Amino acid sequence: MIIASAFSLVFLVLAYTHVFVETIDVDAITIVLMVLATLPWVFPYLKSLELPGGIKVEMKNALEKVEQAAAEIDDSGQSSGYQGVDTALAFIALRVEIEKIVRRYHPDLRSSPYSLPARLHKLAKENVINQHLADALLDIVKLGNAASQGQFVPSEEAELILMRSGPLLDKLEHNLSQSSMAQSAVI
Repeated sequence: MIIASAFSLVFLVLAYTHVFVETIDVDAITIVLMVLATLPWVFPYLKSLELPGGIKVEMKNALEKVEQAAAEIDDSGQSSGYQGVDTALAFIALRVEIEKIVRRYHPDLRSSPYSLPARLHKLAKENVINQHLADALLDIVKLGNAASQGQFVPSEEAELILMRSGPLLDKLEHNLSQSSMAQSAVI
């Protein structure tokens, strides 16, 4: 809060001096300074960030979904091994780990026309995994795909998502193994 206030105050003072010094007219610089002064106050309410070049990151929803799914798991105190690692690489590794788990129990994924997100939707629809877990995993996969394409992944909320991802992977593996055992018992 103090940093946001200081940041806004600096840019407001710059805008004030730019406007009220008689030799300088109001122009694009003043407008940019005013926008920069409001960013610290608006940024916490943004759900996504879109930068020039088509870079778009949605973090608030992903964090909420991961926290909601982790709350349903008993051992959510367990953390993953991704803390302190570059967040982009961690999301890529996490996405690969999710796909490895799904392929382990559903080896037909390679020959299937379904992508990993479509497969996660299908598993939720078939009640193999619950919808909260599927939503959280889908957002992690989306962030992993974005990171693999070089898009910016903000580290603040990404760290929290990565810290809570371990129990989600364990729950995914547990649910898929239970489903696999139930299917083999029927056969």
